[in-house]
Amino acid sequence: MGRKKNFIEEDILDRSIVLFQQLGYHATSPEELVNHLKISRSSLYATFGDKRGLLIRALHRYSKLTTDALEQIRRNAKNPRDGISKIFDLAVKGCYHPGMPNGCFLVNSIIEFGPHDEQALQIIRQSYNDSRDAILHFLEMLKNSSPSHSNLDIETVTDSLVNTMSGMVVSTKAGMDEEACRKMIEQTLSILK
Repeated sequence: MGRKKNFIEEDILDRSIVLFQQLGYHATSPEELVNHLKISRSSLYATFGDKRGLLIRALHRYSKLTTDALEQIRRNAKNPRDGISKIFDLAVKGCYHPGMPNGCFLVNSIIEFGPHDEQALQIIRQSYNDSRDAILHFLEMLKNSSPSHSNLDIETVTDSLVNTMSGMVVSTKAGMDEEACRKMIEQTLSILK
């Protein structure tokens, strides 16, 4: 019979996300993982296989949390512009939240891995598509409910907004402050008035 786990996997995944955010995947040593996660090396490997297995599970966890937040925005937005604004706000909070340093874990991972890790890319692509679908949902609502937006090319505007959001997240890594991000968002969303 196996030993009972003395930890909650989601807590370990959340802590690993923060550590990978701080140091990057490649720069995080097994010793740093064990110390930061507060589990034994044997528990780490028995549960997640290896460092890469932990990364993949952490990417899935982060993606799920993001997708859940997007779904909540879809349900609770007062109107299409409010929904899109809240999606951008979610991205900004992810970049400046004290418990989540250095921006979006998925964007940072794509920067770190590039096209070289297909499994990680699949998770990142799915999360990207979830964000895109949420924005597209609100733009479809706007187009259908507002005569002044009836000619809106929602596919192109969706791609533009997602690209702006991704670029903003990358810019925060280079030092863009939160106030500048919020001004950029306001300017970007002015096309929806």
